[in-house]
Amino acid sequence: MPREAIEIEVPKGASIAVSAGEISEDGGKTLWTAPDNPGLEDMTISFNGQESRVNLFVLTPFRNGVEDTLNGYRIGKYAQPLRNMSSYAVPRGFIDLTAMSDDVRVSPNFKLGQFRCKQQPGHEPTYLLVRPEMLVKLEIILEAANEKGWEADTFFVMSGYRTPFYNAAIGNTTTSSRHLYGDAADIYIDLDRDGQMDDLDGNGRIEKADAYALVALIEDLSAKKDPRWVPGGGAAYGANAAHGPFVHVDTRGYKARW
Repeated sequence: MPREAIEIEVPKGASIAVSAGEISEDGGKTLWTAPDNPGLEDMTISFNGQESRVNLFVLTPFRNGVEDTLNGYRIGKYAQPLRNMSSYAVPRGFIDLTAMSDDVRVSPNFKLGQFRCKQQPGHEPTYLLVRPEMLVKLEIILEAANEKGWEADTFFVMSGYRTPFYNAAIGNTTTSSRHLYGDAADIYIDLDRDGQMDDLDGNGRIEKADAYALVALIEDLSAKKDPRWVPGGGAAYGANAAHGPFVHVDTRGYKARW
């Protein structure tokens, strides 16, 4: 959020260059305080001759229940947190995609545009919510998929973020879908870019079994108890007239399967 301070974990002796905001030290912690204005900022961390680049998104504030739109873009209203869980807290702000390229990376193998909500095509500004823990989870799954021999440079994200307004508009009655909170993705592997799931089980057919194969991999990863892995939903979906098989994954904070 604007003017919010966050801790940046860097090696001792590293140098930090940032396009805006302030770098400070507090009790041995390195802090970055975001600038006043929302937008995309760039940070470069240099250490031992190597550089790491971090994209920093300063969010546009949103007042749930007071505002229904942000600059003409329909957001809608968020329900009160499900069972008072922090993972269902009402978002305080959103990424403003105005003048941002869809190719901006939000993690090593995923880009901003992959998670864009499909409502109001061409409307400027457009807003987005993406939670870091979901990106970490997707990267872990992608790495494991490649190790298994399912070659993929990324996942095709069929549906990422949805505003409450859009979620209701497409017929969903739930007010607690993880898509609303920026940590759900409906994905499939599509290395050949033919618009549908690849034949993961090698039987020569594209079917729900391929989605089940990907869910089985997610189950294996969940059992490993990686400290970076946030529990969440996982489900396989079959094909219909509009799309091929896909898998839902999220980081709601507890395991859910359906």
